[in-house]
Amino acid sequence: MLIHAKILIYLMIAAVILAGCSTKAVIDNANGQKGPVEKSSGIFSKESSDKELFEEALSYLSNKKKEPNYNEAKAKLENLLHQFPKSKWAAAAQALLSSLDRISALQVQIKQEKQKVQGDQVKLTKEIEGLRDNGKQIEGKYSAEIVRLQQENEQLKKDIQQLKNLEIQLEKREKMLR
Repeated sequence: MLIHAKILIYLMIAAVILAGCSTKAVIDNANGQKGPVEKSSGIFSKESSDKELFEEALSYLSNKKKEPNYNEAKAKLENLLHQFPKSKWAAAAQALLSSLDRISALQVQIKQEKQKVQGDQVKLTKEIEGLRDNGKQIEGKYSAEIVRLQQENEQLKKDIQQLKNLEIQLEKREKMLR
């Protein structure tokens, strides 16, 4: 009977130790934080604690593989403030919420500025094309004027040459008449 009691005690101790080790902690090796979906859950599940909510919100913000999910982090922080208004994490959560609000406002402002810049760029591109067309028209006009002036210049040279020839002929006639 004593042997059966010892075996039973050993089995109970082993069961308690195994039960304590049965939950696994999933830790992201990159930064040592639990992932947003990787909360530890034991046999008896309970609502998330204030610290778990805060860490979960931080995990949404510090995601190295993809863009931070500001909306999910904000929802977790608001949930923390709603469930645990007197928590020691409440002040940090409130500060993070105000920072996230500022980030959201800045993102909206950046989008508006980007749209404005794109509109200005389109307008400037059209203006540049208009100036190029205007420049080409002026260049064409002046090219035609240059060609006309060169032809006129050639004609004037011919006329001058003819006048010189006529003058020479006139001098010869005068010499012959004398």
